[in-house]
Amino acid sequence: HEGWGLCGDNSQSLINDKGLFAYLPIRLFALKHAAFTLAEVLVTLGVIGIVAAMTIPTLINNYQEKVTVTKVKKMYSTLSQAVKLAEVDNGSVNTWDLPPYDEGGSQKLYSYLKPYLKVAKECVEDNLGNCLDTNTNYYYLRGDIWCSPDTIVYGGENYVRIVLADGAVLWLRSKLLENKEQEDYGVLGQFWYDVNGSLKPNTYGKDIFSWFITSDSSIMSPLDSCYLNDVGYNCADWILKHDNMDYPATKPVEE
Repeated sequence: HEGWGLCGDNSQSLINDKGLFAYLPIRLFALKHAAFTLAEVLVTLGVIGIVAAMTIPTLINNYQEKVTVTKVKKMYSTLSQAVKLAEVDNGSVNTWDLPPYDEGGSQKLYSYLKPYLKVAKECVEDNLGNCLDTNTNYYYLRGDIWCSPDTIVYGGENYVRIVLADGAVLWLRSKLLENKEQEDYGVLGQFWYDVNGSLKPNTYGKDIFSWFITSDSSIMSPLDSCYLNDVGYNCADWILKHDNMDYPATKPVEE
């Protein structure tokens, strides 16, 4: 086979002893710099873990924020459209027969809007908590309790609660009497919207948002502004204007 150029003593051979030894796979693993030590592997995994711990929560929060922002904007559009369609069939909203919430007004308001909402479950006069979790607290954005299991917002017969097709909860109340501030804005009723049903955090401005319906057919946020140290009533309006949940930290002190 000398003419084939395969001999080990031939410097031009394809498999001379030196070349074959240098390129055998087992030889590659034997080289000092071709492998990682256990310490190097552990350090690398530690760095990856630290980076993951720093970035993954931020990524999750950013994703959850985008989901919430999208749902709030969609709900605002849904309520606005429902009012417009209801007016086509029943006349202008300021002509609707809406008694106060404690005189059946909430049920009457719901009857106008029901045909234009995708309802999965109704708790119109249900005090058993089948639409809201009545065994937990709901919170203001600043952290204190907004309503607890013994308050009427959960299961009072003067409120209407519905579970929507996407699992969100909408509950509503007709107008209040003797509320000068709401009367000035022509408020006919109020909506509360929980983007994820009874799941936590059950907090205004985080997963609970609110709007008024007014006599000029507007769907507007309540009158308080959205600050991290405040109740959080107006955070729905912040989202609609800014497309994010980067709320200001502090409400200015009133002089």
